Amino acid sequence: MSSLLFALVACGDKDNTGNTDDSSAVDVFAELIYVSSEPTAESGVALGDCYGFDGTWESQTPDSACAVDVEFSGEVVDFESDKPVPDATLEFYYSDLFEDGEDDFSTTSDASGLLDGTLKTCTPTTYRVYTDPALEDTKVTIQAHEVWAYSTEPLDVEFNSVSTTTYSIIPSLLGISVDPAAGIIAGTAYGCGGDGDPVEFSQVIVRPAAGGDYYPSQEVRYFRDEFPNRDQEWTSEDGLWVAVNIPPGRVTVEMWIWNGSEHVLAGTTDLDVIADSINIANIFTGYEGGVVYPESCLSCE
Repeated sequence: MSSLLFALVACGDKDNTGNTDDSSAVDVFAELIYVSSEPTAESGVALGDCYGFDGTWESQTPDSACAVDVEFSGEVVDFESDKPVPDATLEFYYSDLFEDGEDDFSTTSDASGLLDGTLKTCTPTTYRVYTDPALEDTKVTIQAHEVWAYSTEPLDVEFNSVSTTTYSIIPSLLGISVDPAAGIIAGTAYGCGGDGDPVEFSQVIVRPAAGGDYYPSQEVRYFRDEFPNRDQEWTSEDGLWVAVNIPPGRVTVEMWIWNGSEHVLAGTTDLDVIADSINIANIFTGYEGGVVYPESCLSCE
């Protein structure tokens, strides 16, 4: 879990020029999507096996009978230290859209960070974790597109929380000013249909979900061996990426890959970004929107 945290301490020079002031940039896409490294079988990126780059997205048909309520028990843990987080509120949004309105389920962890309740399997869910804002112990942490596999037995689940201490080191170690009116998005780029293998040689960029220009304020970083590297210009074998200073609202994160002759849109994920918070969403090659169902949700097995 701490690997995504390390994304927040990468350097601020995304164009390798030593200049972090992007106020004069006129083409955000060209600035962020420029790597011409062709995916190969040796790199572990067999894109043709799941997405032919013909503009047709892969699709799944989950069995509605697999969406059942099951009991769960688990804990809220700190994103960096793995220590339990007491008195943390957990909220489920079964629409997979976070809003400041009514949640579908909520509970609070005890003094040991433990909690329990009921969740809905095979249902794309956004969850939010936070503690008492007055105590300033944690930042709001939001995970989009969580899909729990079909089960009739109780599940053991872990939920992440980011501490205020961790968040506060971002400005000095990242090398940029983090706008508290904006949000941070972190995630993993996955290969064919969410098979569990991260995808290499991809780059990400963020725009409003309704379309329009890419955000000029965004800063995107990548990793090498699950650690941020200032020379890493695309996702490495770990598939990890982070985008900083994303305006609040519904956004689309696009994953682009060079196919040997051009950059091709290979996957997207949509989510609601909340200001002054950590927002987590993954991207799956060949899929639009970021939701991929486990096999058990397709046949209730």
